[in-house]
Amino acid sequence: MATNDIQAVCSQLLTKDDLKITDEFFNQIKKNKVITQISKNDNVNCIKIFSEKQLYLSLITPILHDIGFEIIDEVTYNIANKSGTIYVSKFNLYVEDDKQINDAKDNLETIITKCLKDNSIKHSKIFSLVLLENFNIRKIHLLKAFIEYIDQVVLTINTDTILNTLTTHHKITNLFLEYFLIKFDPEYKGKRENNLDKLSNDIESSIKTIPQIMDDKILKLTFSFLQAVLRTNYFLEKETIAFKIDTKCFSESLKGLQPNLENFIYHPEFYGVHLRMSKISRGGLRWSDRHEDYRQEVKSLMITQEGKNSIIIPDGSKGGFVINKETSEVTREYFEHIYSMYINANLDLVDNMVDGKIVKNEKIVAYDEDDAYFVVAADKGTAAMSDVANNIAIERGYWLGDAFASGGSNGYGHKDLGITARGSLMSTKRFFLEQGVDIYKNSITVMGLGSMSGDVFGNGMIESDKFKLLAAIGHKEIFIDPNPNLKDSFEERKRLFYSKQASWRNYDKSKISKGGGVFLRSEKEIELTPEIKKLIGVNKKTLSGEELCVKLLTMNVDLLFNGGVGTYVKASDENSIDIGDKQNEAVRVDATDIKAKIVCEGGNLGFTQKARIEYALSGGRINLDGIDNAAGVNTSDHEVNLKILLNSLKNQNVLCDEESKNTLNSLTDQVVSLVLENNYNQALAISLDERFSRKNQQAFLKAIEVLEENIDAFNRSDFYIPKNENINDIVDISGAIVRPILGSLISYSKIFIKKILLDSNLIEEKFSLQYLYKYFPKSFVGAYEHEILSHPLRKEIIATKIADIIVNSQGCTFIADFQKLGKDKFVKKIKSYLIVKQLFGSKEIREKIYSQDYILDIDKQYELIIKLEYILYTSTKWMIKYLRKNQIDSNHIMDHKTELFSFLAQVHTQNIEVIIKADDEFNLFYSVIDYLRFAVAAIVIQENTQHSFRDVIIVFYQLIHEFNILEIILHLNKMRIHSKTDIILRNQALQFIDHIVVFYTKKVLEFKRVNELPEDAFTNFIANEKETFYKLREHLDAFITKDEKEIKDIVVTVNQLMVSTI
Repeated sequence: MATNDIQAVCSQLLTKDDLKITDEFFNQIKKNKVITQISKNDNVNCIKIFSEKQLYLSLITPILHDIGFEIIDEVTYNIANKSGTIYVSKFNLYVEDDKQINDAKDNLETIITKCLKDNSIKHSKIFSLVLLENFNIRKIHLLKAFIEYIDQVVLTINTDTILNTLTTHHKITNLFLEYFLIKFDPEYKGKRENNLDKLSNDIESSIKTIPQIMDDKILKLTFSFLQAVLRTNYFLEKETIAFKIDTKCFSESLKGLQPNLENFIYHPEFYGVHLRMSKISRGGLRWSDRHEDYRQEVKSLMITQEGKNSIIIPDGSKGGFVINKETSEVTREYFEHIYSMYINANLDLVDNMVDGKIVKNEKIVAYDEDDAYFVVAADKGTAAMSDVANNIAIERGYWLGDAFASGGSNGYGHKDLGITARGSLMSTKRFFLEQGVDIYKNSITVMGLGSMSGDVFGNGMIESDKFKLLAAIGHKEIFIDPNPNLKDSFEERKRLFYSKQASWRNYDKSKISKGGGVFLRSEKEIELTPEIKKLIGVNKKTLSGEELCVKLLTMNVDLLFNGGVGTYVKASDENSIDIGDKQNEAVRVDATDIKAKIVCEGGNLGFTQKARIEYALSGGRINLDGIDNAAGVNTSDHEVNLKILLNSLKNQNVLCDEESKNTLNSLTDQVVSLVLENNYNQALAISLDERFSRKNQQAFLKAIEVLEENIDAFNRSDFYIPKNENINDIVDISGAIVRPILGSLISYSKIFIKKILLDSNLIEEKFSLQYLYKYFPKSFVGAYEHEILSHPLRKEIIATKIADIIVNSQGCTFIADFQKLGKDKFVKKIKSYLIVKQLFGSKEIREKIYSQDYILDIDKQYELIIKLEYILYTSTKWMIKYLRKNQIDSNHIMDHKTELFSFLAQVHTQNIEVIIKADDEFNLFYSVIDYLRFAVAAIVIQENTQHSFRDVIIVFYQLIHEFNILEIILHLNKMRIHSKTDIILRNQALQFIDHIVVFYTKKVLEFKRVNELPEDAFTNFIANEKETFYKLREHLDAFITKDEKEIKDIVVTVNQLMVSTI
């Protein structure tokens, strides 16, 4: 185009005023970088964008189009003066409704300017609401927060679809924002409740007119979300926008198990969630890289955490956030800034506590009850952030202080203690123990997931110098050592772990056996040495890094140790795309291909739950990840609860800061011991339940039904538990329910018992205080016994400790009779069991059995424990059936302990089996254990008669021998349960036996003359009833001499005894 033509066109687009600019405005542009002005010239609306640097049309026009402007024409020019040059872009616009642009003028200018200045503010169709509804930038961010949350909570609907719906139906969207603002504005002067009701009706009426199904669904979901919001920090005028949400209010619209409470945090530079199962919950915070479904990732981890937290005081929670930048662009300083905003936003949504009283933020309108307990822990990407979190808590004056985030510089560092790895290996050691293998004495071949820089993997691989690590798959690298030297490789792993350069590439190559090496997962082609070919069983010359990972994962080894991050194993019928962990998708294998004999899940989600089940069904030994790696969260829980008391002592000037830190540090070994003991006990409980499930599946089905009916977080589908008629789908080749299922049942049985206890008076009784003290290290109890009583989580601690003791001892089927007993009797059962444990000294007995690991045969150990718990169970049944509530008193019942065992020791002086050498007390206990079934019955009879306890137990003893009671019970307990009928017959026979022994004991005591010895009274009673007893003796002799004893033989014999009492 000729120069004259260009000038002609420009003269049509530009006026003299366009080329004029005051020095003051020029300086404003220089200062503000970008200024936008909207005006009207010659009846044409126009936008001028003034900028310090030239802005290209490709940057500006998409913003204007998203707002909804139609551009007639555009001209870009510059204006210079002595101070420099500024650039101007002028757009003439076609606008259908002048009123819209006039009303929204200020907000339009602001949002265009901000979008051009701030790269974090992304333009989209949402900007159209500035023009259509005069939204300001703050409202736009608020609506973006709504959209981001709904996009995460319903993964089947994407952001664009939600946005299209909300912009298409912008009048309803405006009502949504009006509803939110009225609901939460702390300075709102109107009748809040009445106006919200009116708005609700208007919104619901408007949605009814929408014909499109998807639009209707999104609008209803958005409104349900707004109704579920309990608190927001929106009116604190912060950079972040945070919501606290009662998720269960709209959980029917969501898939799968949901949290009861969650926080959602929006910021242009990051998004975050924090999910809780209850107000008293805890779990780690992670930097997620799953931008598409970070809430799903966090939710899965929260579910795992809920089961894992069954052994600690709080329920499960998990938090996570994604940063809207490439990972390579995130500096430590920037990350700390994001993390700090995330922490502060979460703390905005909870209450504080000062001098034991709740303190609320007056600028936050809350629709929930008090909520002051909010704690966090480290997770992926946040391991070094605990001090940052604690400093924020301290600066804000949050009552938990440095107890807010566990594992900081004044806390129990998981990596320093190696607690997660040690705990997971303590659980896994159970499998090796059952095979007679000691991981500290016998060589163990290992395939690993992780690197030596990692907490779990690194600590795990230096736990034993007998680990023969053949290969490991790290985040980026592959390590292979086909024939490692045990001593050299252990020392090198140790050196690497403690060095600052702990990646596999820094492993001393001279310590790697022939044919091994370190490779990249990303390599297109890796040449295979003869040694590697032999190790993985292939003849190919080369494999890609990903192909090599697959072969290593499926190697035949003793132990597959998962100490890394990511899901590497799925079930054969699962679609890898649906797993969520994209990074490991190419190397993921099916559980049916895993040849490792044992799996240790030190990390989370290494196997999907379906994969664990499939692997276990084929005979593989594996626990739930929440069982194996529970030690970390348990340690943190102890830290937090100790700090709560120590901080209280500091506030009272009982301790100074240095003394408090020293006290916490001095308790480290005791805390570690308590934590590892729990891992040991929990793995043992699952092994015992395995054995019991082979014999009595019905009890487990009952337990499952109890959990389904009483725990919101528990349903069969989430844990892949089939309907009762298909229970064999989760039964392994030995006839046992698989451990991954039993692990869930164990965990949720504890949660159930905690729930029942917290709703009972038992935890308020003086009797229960002993369980508060059992939670804390002994030396701490000795020093601060009185102060412990004032712990704000006292009830929760007691409930957790009792639940832990019961389920670790009795297994998950302890809860199976809950529906039959009802809540009150079930609480009575809990107390009765705890008293009976004390009566028989079962804790000490168990500890002696544990001391015989690798000495006693494992089957013998299990037999001893099962026998002990059976006696405790039957004694418990006696107590809840025959003793009144006020008679179930620990002190009163314990009064009989000395006399009971003194008598049994006198009558049993011969034929005592030596189970543990040089432990006469233990050996005597097991020689008389069968008689202890009737110990509580003897106490009951003594309570209801005038006879001495000694007289009662002598008569009991005589009757048990006379009627061959122990032999009958032995055969009953050997019965394999195949149906509900079998259970009914067995239980009925046991009840009859109890009745028979009690009936005749009472008869003998009534028959006994004054000053007559109980032994003589028994002999004289038999003689007096010789006709009855002669016939009984015939039946009993026939039963005893029979070679094959079936259930009908037992039932007939017991019925004959029963008839004699009528």
